[in-house]
Amino acid sequence: MPIRRVFCDWKRPGLLAAVDYLAATFGAPSSLDLEGVIVALPGQRAGRRLIELLVERAERDDLLLRPPQILTLGELPERLYERKRPFADSFVQQLAWIRAMRQFSPEELRLFTPAAPAGDDLVGWLGLGGVLARLHRELAADGLDFDAVAERGSKAASFCEERRWRMLAQIQRKYLEILDGVGLWDVQTARLVAIRQRECRTDAQIVLVGTADMNRSQKLMLDQVAEHVTALVFAPEALSPAFDEHGCLRPEAWHDVKICVADEQIEIVGSPSDQAAVLRSIAALGGRYCAEQIAIGVPDEQIVPYLEQQLGQCGIAARFGPGLPLAQSAPYRLLSAAADYLDDRRFSALAALVRHPDVDEWLAANDLAGDWISALDAYYSQHFPQRLGDCWLEKESDCELLKRLCAAMTRLLSGLQGDKRPLDEWCEPIRQLLLELFGRTPLDTTSRDDRRVLAACETIGDVLRRHAAIPAELMPRVTAPEAIRLVLRQAAGERIAPPADRKSIELLGWLELPLDDAPALIVSGVNEGVVPSSLNGDMFLPNQLRRALDLEDNHRRYARDCYALSVLAASRESLKLIAGRRSADGEPLIPSRLLFACEEQIMSRRAVQYFSKPPRVCGPSVPGGLRPADRARFEPPPPQPLDEPVRWMRVTEFRDYIACPYRYYLRHRLHLKSIDDAAEELDQSAFGSLLHEVLSRFGTSPVADSVNVDKIAAALNEALDAIVAQLYGEIPLPVIRVQVEQLRARLAGFARWQADWASQGWRIEHCECQPADGKAVLEVDGESMVLHGRIDRIDIHEESKRRAIFDYKSSSTGKSPDQTHRRGGQWIDLQLPLYRHLARGMEIEGPFDLGYIVLPKDPGGVGHRMAEWNKDDLEAADGEAERIVREILAGKFLPITTPAPEFFEEFAAICQDGRLDAGAFLDGGGDDA
Repeated sequence: MPIRRVFCDWKRPGLLAAVDYLAATFGAPSSLDLEGVIVALPGQRAGRRLIELLVERAERDDLLLRPPQILTLGELPERLYERKRPFADSFVQQLAWIRAMRQFSPEELRLFTPAAPAGDDLVGWLGLGGVLARLHRELAADGLDFDAVAERGSKAASFCEERRWRMLAQIQRKYLEILDGVGLWDVQTARLVAIRQRECRTDAQIVLVGTADMNRSQKLMLDQVAEHVTALVFAPEALSPAFDEHGCLRPEAWHDVKICVADEQIEIVGSPSDQAAVLRSIAALGGRYCAEQIAIGVPDEQIVPYLEQQLGQCGIAARFGPGLPLAQSAPYRLLSAAADYLDDRRFSALAALVRHPDVDEWLAANDLAGDWISALDAYYSQHFPQRLGDCWLEKESDCELLKRLCAAMTRLLSGLQGDKRPLDEWCEPIRQLLLELFGRTPLDTTSRDDRRVLAACETIGDVLRRHAAIPAELMPRVTAPEAIRLVLRQAAGERIAPPADRKSIELLGWLELPLDDAPALIVSGVNEGVVPSSLNGDMFLPNQLRRALDLEDNHRRYARDCYALSVLAASRESLKLIAGRRSADGEPLIPSRLLFACEEQIMSRRAVQYFSKPPRVCGPSVPGGLRPADRARFEPPPPQPLDEPVRWMRVTEFRDYIACPYRYYLRHRLHLKSIDDAAEELDQSAFGSLLHEVLSRFGTSPVADSVNVDKIAAALNEALDAIVAQLYGEIPLPVIRVQVEQLRARLAGFARWQADWASQGWRIEHCECQPADGKAVLEVDGESMVLHGRIDRIDIHEESKRRAIFDYKSSSTGKSPDQTHRRGGQWIDLQLPLYRHLARGMEIEGPFDLGYIVLPKDPGGVGHRMAEWNKDDLEAADGEAERIVREILAGKFLPITTPAPEFFEEFAAICQDGRLDAGAFLDGGGDDA
């Protein structure tokens, strides 16, 4: 007896048509008794919505409702036969595949993989086991095993992989033997056995809703209970030849189907992330529909964050049904950070772990007082340690806070120490870590954040219980970090669904749309490769082999998506399809070929529209009464009068004031600075400081006046090695070792220059020198401004007694003093001219030459660059310095310079860099509109 097919007019949304059928078939005057009915649908959301609609129908008609049993199509087979053994879960299946593969030699395994993973590479073996599990699962769904692929493929002229599949078949048999030996069943194989032995039976009435695409195993199982099965087909009965006896699509019948979508229902935008098009579509509905009656289709999940942001800015609540990936939850991230730290206790891993908000709260609760984050960042920026706690590169008394931090982390993770153990022995320590961090206070289920934490912990707890139940024969031995990552591997694909909210617009995946009952639908991202999807690069089952085996292929995917769009076009009161020209990453896109499934004349017009017409420009405002919510406007805080007048200035400060008075105020008067641990190598400042320290030691060494290149180079290398060991430890980070060798090459160039310079009669008179406090003064309008600063080096010529004041420069370009101090004839830096005043404050008289000793990237470019300023130039520099002192004493710290100078990145957020009107707020040009 064949399955009964019932064709429902696809002008009515599928779930509403299903409710009509159930009410008409199983309803009575006073009740809607569906207790003995199983309704199978493609997804869980459709099942939940069907129950809601049945409840609404029962309340409307005042009926007693006994709801049906709701199953997904994937859950239905296990209700049709008796389970005689427990099923192996996906992780146990992978472990069994690994055990099976390891029973073959590397030479045999090379028939299907170029190189097997190393014996202790569990992650590598799991990856390979996952590939075989996927192949086994997909083939079994269509009633095939690996031997069948070899047998059928051998009959195809182009098939050349029979040996490979015969090898896989041997592994498959070993895999089944291993599961049998531990008393477990493989669910895919159990279904095939039930089909072969005709074990499928049921007393329930089964109603298939929207199951237009089923695999062969599902069809064969339903055939054995066909007298109990009804398939609801959402299409006009005139299209019955396009469906098989199970109510599923015949792919060949949909190849040339014309889809009735009007041009005005299609909009082309710059990219799928340009979601103002979605907002315009909502606004165009003119308020005819409430949120519950509008759905937004999102075939590509990458678009979801853009949509949520845009809708939120307009005050429109949106709900993405699948919800937050568990990998973004606090418990998942905590375990991931803990695993990284337990690996080898790297500093970067420690910094990430202690910055986790719940670890921060735990530290506070355990009396770790003090600003340990700043201490951690400062220590890292100074020493770049690989690990913390091995040895301290400062006095231990200065590291007391960090020592307590390391001890606290050791206590927190004490249960996760030790060598490899069976995986199940790590389950309880992992659970205890979660309890310690997230179980200290009760979680509030009405709080979104607490609800997410609870859901994540429950999911991770389920994984731990499954790991504890792994048969001993398959239990792997792992370290604690490996055990944690295995848990995360199992949980990563899960999601935390948000609670139902009728006031929110639903964001739905493509396959959920045909059964949704919202009358207004907007689908964003209708682009080729997503709708329809395609699979061409499978290394085991390419599209040609899929077609030969009658597996799901691109032809079948096209038919499924063509049917889905046909249903949407027929059943929605309002439909808008949005296609982008570029992806969120800027890659070019083409529209879905489904948009061209139309008459040739229309097809040509759409092609011209897509490929010729520029994309619609989407501004921030949205027509139809919707508009973005007011954006919070942050104004840079205005400068406040100083508590005390400025009495002294470093000579390097003048450059900052010239560049931007306001940023100067932030840096030098409020003393704001940024410290973090983001650097992965010595930045320009740290590299320069290391160079200066080496040259400073050389300048006071016994060989400072030597003309011997080798002796100078040896002294420089000795100083470099000693300083690096002192700052960065005996074994610095590899990247720092590379930078040290780059610096060594520059110092070799310096040694050659220094020997030649000394042979010309120059000797180092002062090194790293500075005047006593109050000795270097700039007099301005009767006020004294004390100058502070340290001169890198002052040289004197033995015969002429002329002095040269030098500043070391390690920049890659080796610019001259005039290039760095003046631009367009205007002074932008006053450091070298002001060194004259510092020297006089040390009672060192001129005449002075001012210049740089440059050590650029190219060691051949090492040398001196002298300033060629005359007396008038230097007097102009002094006049500029006096102007700056005058304005600082007057408290003038405005305006904000735009565009932002390049050396003030830490103040970008405060100064609203990149915002056109940022400076106007503080310069009297802003408005309150």
